[in-house]
Amino acid sequence: MEQRDAAGYGGCAAAALGAATALYVWGASGRTQRHLGAGFEGHGRDLSVLWTELPLILLAGILIPPAVWVLTFRLLRGRGALRSRVLIAAVCTAGVFAASTWGLHTWANPHNPDHIRLSGALVSDLDQ
Repeated sequence: MEQRDAAGYGGCAAAALGAATALYVWGASGRTQRHLGAGFEGHGRDLSVLWTELPLILLAGILIPPAVWVLTFRLLRGRGALRSRVLIAAVCTAGVFAASTWGLHTWANPHNPDHIRLSGALVSDLDQ
C-alpha cells in the first residue's frame, strides 16, 4: 500500500509540475507571443495556436513526466528499499523533465541565423 501511495503522489506531482512548466515555456516563447499578437500592431496574429498547439503542449506536459515516474517505479518493483526506488524514480523523472523542457524551449524559440551578430554588424547587413 505504501508503494502505491508513493507512486500515485509522485505521478500526480510530476503531472502538475509538467503541465505548469510546459504552459509557461510555451506561453513565454517569442514564437507564441508573435502568434498571439505581440508583433508590430498585431501583425502576424494567429489564434489557431490556442486550439492546435496548446492542447498538445499541455497533454505532453501532463503525460510524459508521470509516465516516466510510473515506468521507473514499475521497473524497480521489489528491488531495494522504497526510499531508494523513490529517489531513483525522481532522478529519472527530473532528467526526462529537463530534456523535454529544453526541447520545448528549442522548438518554441527557433534559431534564426540571419540575426547573428558578427563584430557589431548583422549577417544580413554584410550580405548587402
